[in-house]
Amino acid sequence: MASLLQIKNYTYTYPNAPAPALADVSLSVAAGECVCVTGHSGCGKTTLLLAIKHLLHSGTATGTIDLDTASFSASRNGNAIGIVLQNPESQILCTTVSEEVAFGPENLCAAADEIGGLVTDSLRAVGLDTFSTRTVEQLSLGQKQRLTIASVLSMQPRIVLLDEPTSQLDGPGKIRLLEVLKQLKEQGHALLITEHDFASLQPIVDRFLVMENGAMVKAAGEPPAWKKITATKKSSKNRSGASTVLSVNNLRLSYAGAGEVLRDCSVAISQGERIHLFGSNGAGKTSFLRCITGFLKPQNGSVQVAGVVNPRPEQLLGKVGFLFQNPQRQLFEETVFAEVAFSLKKLRFPLEQISDRVMEALSLCQIDHLAHRSPLTLSFGEQHRVALASVLAPQPEVLLLDEPFSGLDFMQRQRLLCILSELRERFDTTVVIVSHDHLCDPFWADRILTMEQGSIGEGKNNS
Repeated sequence: MASLLQIKNYTYTYPNAPAPALADVSLSVAAGECVCVTGHSGCGKTTLLLAIKHLLHSGTATGTIDLDTASFSASRNGNAIGIVLQNPESQILCTTVSEEVAFGPENLCAAADEIGGLVTDSLRAVGLDTFSTRTVEQLSLGQKQRLTIASVLSMQPRIVLLDEPTSQLDGPGKIRLLEVLKQLKEQGHALLITEHDFASLQPIVDRFLVMENGAMVKAAGEPPAWKKITATKKSSKNRSGASTVLSVNNLRLSYAGAGEVLRDCSVAISQGERIHLFGSNGAGKTSFLRCITGFLKPQNGSVQVAGVVNPRPEQLLGKVGFLFQNPQRQLFEETVFAEVAFSLKKLRFPLEQISDRVMEALSLCQIDHLAHRSPLTLSFGEQHRVALASVLAPQPEVLLLDEPFSGLDFMQRQRLLCILSELRERFDTTVVIVSHDHLCDPFWADRILTMEQGSIGEGKNNS
């Protein structure tokens, strides 16, 4: 079958970068074929998709990226390539769900009587057909990711590029995405996906390619097997009699137009506990964390964390670390070093201690080599590790992590759990991980809490 996309010896270097982000890359994708590119965070996967979509407007490039334009001439609405970015919030432009999905077809001058059908079909494909009148800000990040997929589908591209499309999706969302991609393959679309989660997409992937330092180093019919690192060790400390460091009582929260988001949530967490809060997209997990940290004010209930009752965010500086689901929302400094040092400066640490704390946090997160880079030039996974280092540096009593595994490969996820275990051993840090997926180490958590439709329940105890 003829290739819709052909890349030959393509090399790309960002402005002022010491080495190419893409090095002599060659690949092809045929109509009806699904190719998955994988590799460690920062290896060049996202840059490859941006280059194909012609979204790299500076830097230097050699080699060729060719499209089969003859086949595109028959493409409905004339849209050749659609791209789903790793960070959905960077791709959303409109206020409501239906407006967002209609935006693409409208700009491609689709007939007015067709746009409504395209919007309906695309939202139904990703399971958001009952959300058409919702404002985008009321959606969880996983729901926003499904929305961006629908927005691309509505433009009916011949080639679909997806950057870590399952990273924010829960189990049902991954199954629904698999069905959508399967239909696209059957309709003759070419699919190029970058992904760490091989299991959910394996049934439709025809070829796996592995990238390393910007180059294609391996091709295989099966996904690569990453080497496991040392399993997380259980704490040597006796947790019985530990004081309560986080107490939430009868928390209730509602959003206008979306109804009740949190329903009488109550939980007590002891100093040094490791907690996994598990739930599907839209269950209320992020809203729960934002109430704990004072970014949201609930309609009812109380919160006490690190000795502060019903806190405001500024009262928790140095006491509670909060890793946002989207790292770009908490990165603003010019360099990685300055980003990690920011909270330490606010806390008036001595300069020498700031430098030591920053380098310790960067080393823990394995990004000390990025200390002088701008955070905004990094991959999504690297940005997540920078944001993590910034909340680790003050060595807080409580660490709240909202979907911390986005953009991280399997080995990096294991490494993160080991880092968090070390924090408890060294500083007795209380850690709460919120995620829509099970942890790669099922025995890491002392307790598993489940959130469903805004209510918290107790899961199994692994201690």
